Amino acid sequence: MKDQDRQTRPKKIFTTSWAAFYLYYVAIAICWFGPQLNPEFAARILLTPTLGMLLGLVLLGAVLFLKFGQHFEMDAEGVRRIQRYPARQDLLRWHEISSISVRSGLTQTILRVGNIVIQPHRGEEMVWYGLESPKLVKTLLERGLNEFTAR
Repeated sequence: MKDQDRQTRPKKIFTTSWAAFYLYYVAIAICWFGPQLNPEFAARILLTPTLGMLLGLVLLGAVLFLKFGQHFEMDAEGVRRIQRYPARQDLLRWHEISSISVRSGLTQTILRVGNIVIQPHRGEEMVWYGLESPKLVKTLLERGLNEFTAR
């Protein structure tokens, strides 16, 4: 492939999957419905229905922040993790990457989500959290690594 074709190739953008927040959803449900379903236990831990609703809303806000607060990109230059709040961008160029792997637990595997770990030759690893079909994403990243480092 010509260098010009490599430079004009569009970037791929990956976002965190909604399924990656399954534990947050359980916690929200416990906060919202727990005080109504088991008021005696809720009273022992000082969880009123109002406080449960507020805690659930805070957790829902955390889910929205994590879902829409970052995304991940792959282009001819390398891979990026872009955070919106606070504004920050981490870049690993293709020649700096030594390995790419998938990390996922049992529940994540069942839900078909996982984390992509990009290990540079030197420095701290970059982790892309909660991606849907992580094995496919890893294959795309490895293809990019092979394509852009083979010159």
